[in-house]
Amino acid sequence: MNGFKQRVAVTSLCFLAIAGFSGCATSPGSVESGTDLTQAAAADTGTVVFGKFRLIRNGQEADFGTSMFDSTAALHLSRADSGDEIVGKVGEAGEFAMALEPGFYRVKSISFSNRGERVKPLTSFTFEVSASDEAVYIGTMTLETTFDSGYYGLNGIVDGYTVRNDCAVDCADRLVRLGLPDVQATIQLMQQQGQFARVR
Repeated sequence: MNGFKQRVAVTSLCFLAIAGFSGCATSPGSVESGTDLTQAAAADTGTVVFGKFRLIRNGQEADFGTSMFDSTAALHLSRADSGDEIVGKVGEAGEFAMALEPGFYRVKSISFSNRGERVKPLTSFTFEVSASDEAVYIGTMTLETTFDSGYYGLNGIVDGYTVRNDCAVDCADRLVRLGLPDVQATIQLMQQQGQFARVR
């Protein structure tokens, strides 16, 4: 990676293993299907923003799914003109999609489960949603971490982040499943701010 190391705090705060993340912050609602998208559109909640999240722990990729043994994760965003936190739940296979109003967004942190605890390392990514976009693809983010058992409990280090453009492989199928088969996604990859990641 790029040599950046960030020690992360491990906490049980807001850990809802099965119910999701709705109790932790306000959210426009994650969308996972055409039905969800129709409901979001009826509420006039904006443009569909989608991508994928990969978590590597000690060299092993985490599985995201619906069983109680699968990992859970969420992206925590804020819009430049608002102090409200937006939570986008990561679903099966690491996919996420949110209905967002036009604006400039910052991914403040990524939270995920690790051995029954909630981990929430800081990030510094930004992306923009334009009013003219029907769907925006923001990339595949990979977070690499190292965990070990220390004197005071579980220690965690962020080894680094990358963002990759997998739209050629992922976008068409994802848009069909979101109920947007005739829409072409605008590619607006998350961009690094500061020393938190490298983008490729």
